[in-house]
Amino acid sequence: MTHLTRRESFRRAAILAGASGLPFGCAPASESVPAAWQPLELKPVTATGYGTDPNLIHPAPAPWILTLTEKQRNLAGVLADILIPAEGDIPSATGAGVIDVLDEWVSAPYPLQQEHRAVLLSGLDWCEREADNRFGSTFATLTEMQQLEIVDDIAFPERTAAAFAQPAAFFDVLRRLVAGMFYSSPEGAAELGYLGNVPISGDWPGPTAEAMAHLNEQLNKLGLEL
Repeated sequence: MTHLTRRESFRRAAILAGASGLPFGCAPASESVPAAWQPLELKPVTATGYGTDPNLIHPAPAPWILTLTEKQRNLAGVLADILIPAEGDIPSATGAGVIDVLDEWVSAPYPLQQEHRAVLLSGLDWCEREADNRFGSTFATLTEMQQLEIVDDIAFPERTAAAFAQPAAFFDVLRRLVAGMFYSSPEGAAELGYLGNVPISGDWPGPTAEAMAHLNEQLNKLGLEL
């Protein structure tokens, strides 16, 4: 019998969901009465963006100021590490610097990023109020079981009770951003075995016999010939 770790099952789920467009997860929500969803009224970010012709040869740091508070960064880090915990030599989401990237993302003065900012900050606020509602404490100071009790209620959009619909939408955005940011980091790319563009000295040897056999098999299925 093969036993998958939580990290490995999440990695595979992320790949499958990205390929199929399906949401993650399959567990029902509890019958808890959640804290009311309260969208935060945020001041728009008016910082200067990269412009229409950024220098990709000598990239400069982002020209906008980071906007997450320390409390928001800490809470986002707790949630990110629930999604992608450390395992062996592979760091957790926070260990790979995901929260720094997330802070850059929600602080950027672009429509999509600002849409995510409104959802994520309102969701972090909901998590804090829900932790107080259930356990009389902040989310970060809850036990792991208490944190997972809340997360389990919002982690599976297709089976989430209507009362948790908006928190579930928040968590779905957070999950997809965390997964994308982690697996595009050097640590995440290494875990996937992605090498990127690797220089080859000398003449290009061409595709392997195995690759050609696979290509010919697929072409034959399509009624084509190489």
